[in-house]
Amino acid sequence: MKYLVVGDAASMHIYNFVKTVLLPRGYEVHLLTLSTERIKEKYREFYLEKGVFLHSLAEKNYKNLGKKDKLHRALNLLRKFLLWSELPKVDICHIHSVYKTSVVMALCNRHKYKNIILSYWGGDIEDRSENLVRIREKCFKKAKVITVTVKQTFEDFKEIYGSAYDEKLMVSRFATDGINCINEISKTITRDECRESYGIPSDKICITAGYSAYREQHQDRIIKELGKLPSELRKKLFVIVPMQYGRMSDTEYLNAVEKAKNEADFDCVILKEFVPFEMSARLAVATDIYLHLRDTDAFSNALKEQVYAGSLVIKGDWLKYIELEEMKAPIISIPDFDSLEKTVETCLKNLTLSKKIQLFEPIYELYSADSVVSQWGAVIDRALKEN
Repeated sequence: MKYLVVGDAASMHIYNFVKTVLLPRGYEVHLLTLSTERIKEKYREFYLEKGVFLHSLAEKNYKNLGKKDKLHRALNLLRKFLLWSELPKVDICHIHSVYKTSVVMALCNRHKYKNIILSYWGGDIEDRSENLVRIREKCFKKAKVITVTVKQTFEDFKEIYGSAYDEKLMVSRFATDGINCINEISKTITRDECRESYGIPSDKICITAGYSAYREQHQDRIIKELGKLPSELRKKLFVIVPMQYGRMSDTEYLNAVEKAKNEADFDCVILKEFVPFEMSARLAVATDIYLHLRDTDAFSNALKEQVYAGSLVIKGDWLKYIELEEMKAPIISIPDFDSLEKTVETCLKNLTLSKKIQLFEPIYELYSADSVVSQWGAVIDRALKEN
C-alpha cells in the first residue's frame, strides 16, 4: 500500500510520524516536501535508509530556490506542480498543515490518490480569508478524515465550518520526544543533577522564559518585568532565556533581549548554543517557574515538557489550552504583562524548592509515543474504511 505525506520533510513531527506510525505498518512511503530548504542530514539519511521516496525541490538541486521575488516564487510553484506529476498513484494522500498551496495541488491531482486525510497543525487554521475557506471546503468534501492536534483547534474549526464535517473531524496528536526523554531522566538522574547541568545554584529559583528566539515570545519584556520585583526576591532568581532556535536573523530582537539581560541586576543567562536533546529535557526538569507569554501558540512541545516535568507555568490568558484545563494542570493565567510582576512575586513567596522530580502524568497519557501511534492508527483505519 502506497502512502503519500505532503508536508515539510525537515519537520520533527513528519519525521516521527513516518518513523513511528507509517513504517511499522509496512507502507511504501512517499514524502512530498514543499519546502525549498534542504532536508536535515539526519532525517535525509533515515528516509533513504528506510526506503522512503523523497520528492523535493532541494533534492533536484535547482538554482536560486531561496529567492523570494515574484518571478522565482512563480517558478518554484510551477516546479512544485511538476513534483506532483512525478508521483505514482497512491492509496492515501495525507496533507500535513492545510495551507493553500497543498490544498490546491491536491484538488488538481485527484487522480493520484484514492483517499485523502487533511491534518491541521494549528497555525494553518488562522488564515480565514473567504477564498481559502472556500477552496478548503472543496477538499473537505473529498477527505475521509480531517484531524486537528488540540481541542482548541477543534473548536476553531467548528466556528468556521459549523457541523458539516463532524463525522470526519478527529483529534490526533503528535508525540513529543521530550516527554519520553524526561521520563527516562526521572529514572536515572536527580533534579539537582539537572540543575547542575545549567549551573543553577542550589539556593536559587530557576525561571525559564520562553523557548526560542522569536520576538513573539517577548523575552526582553519578561526580563524587564522581573527587574521590578523587590530586591530580596531578585536575589533569589536564576533566569534562563532559551534562544538557540528560531529567527536568528532578527538581530533587532536578539539585541533587545541581550540588552535587557545586561541591564538586569539578577542572575540571567541566555542560551545560544545548540544542545543535545537530553539537555533540553534537563532544562524542563531544572525549571521551577516557566513563563509562557508568547502571542499565539497551538500547544508547543516546550510547554508540554515543562508541564510534564512539574514546572509551575505562568501563561497569558489569551492562550487557550482545553487539554490542560481538563487535566487541572498547575498553571496560572494572567491577563497582561502588567500582571506579571505581582504574580511572580506571589509565586516566589509561596514556592518551596523541590528536590524530587514530580512528573505530571496526564501529559504522558496523551503525548507519549505509544498513545500517539494508537491515535494515528485510528485515523488511518477510518480513512481506509469502506474500501
